[in-house]
Amino acid sequence: MKAFEFARTFAASRNAHLSCAAFTILPPMFTGYGIGGAGEVYASMLQEARNAMIAAWDAFEQKQVGKEPAVEVRHFEMFSNRVEALSAMNARHADLVIVRAPDKQDAQPHADMLEGVLMGGGRPVLVLPADWTGETVGNRAVVAWDASREAARAVHDSMLVLSDDAKVCIATVDANPGETGYGQVPGWDIGAHVSRHGYKVEVRNEDSTGRSVPHVLLDLATSCDADLIVLGGYRHSRLQQSILPGVTRTLLRTSKVPLLLSH
Repeated sequence: MKAFEFARTFAASRNAHLSCAAFTILPPMFTGYGIGGAGEVYASMLQEARNAMIAAWDAFEQKQVGKEPAVEVRHFEMFSNRVEALSAMNARHADLVIVRAPDKQDAQPHADMLEGVLMGGGRPVLVLPADWTGETVGNRAVVAWDASREAARAVHDSMLVLSDDAKVCIATVDANPGETGYGQVPGWDIGAHVSRHGYKVEVRNEDSTGRSVPHVLLDLATSCDADLIVLGGYRHSRLQQSILPGVTRTLLRTSKVPLLLSH
């Protein structure tokens, strides 16, 4: 509920509409239990799942009565293979999506929901760590700048979240100067661009010195006392991400700092 409470506070501070998508994941269909028995067993499981979710969301909505801003709760029933598509559909109608990072105890549909929003929603996603105890987001941000299209999108989208007087650290890792990509001075051009929007900007060109990129970014976030890490999400294909531990997936699992992801 920490993510929802932050979303309410965030929406109130910006006089924004707040919408909450409620998903009921239906149990998978099966066969067995003798002739005619499978249908009865499955119908019972289906009704049990629906009753549990109806009770949970009725209790949730009752707690919202009289609170501001009002929350629009949208209910959906689906099998697990539809989570990504429906998550993406809902995300397209928002300026910003706020979700909790996947936890070790979460079932797969939670990760599917996050990837659906990020990959198919076309909207930035603010991900709050499962055990996050902070109160602010966007006062001190680290931007993971790798000169990619996704990173450029994330920088632009982060301005939905950054406070007016935010301190922004533009961070590159093992960046090489060039006519394209990073340019002649890595981080300088994007830093100048961000500063023109009124933010206080510092450029840090970091050497990995044997550390992974996520490790470098987390170390830098700690040293800067950052309350946000901004990065382009999932630059590589899902197949590559499933074989190799990509930066996005690693940070989703390990970061104690909220992430602003764009794709």
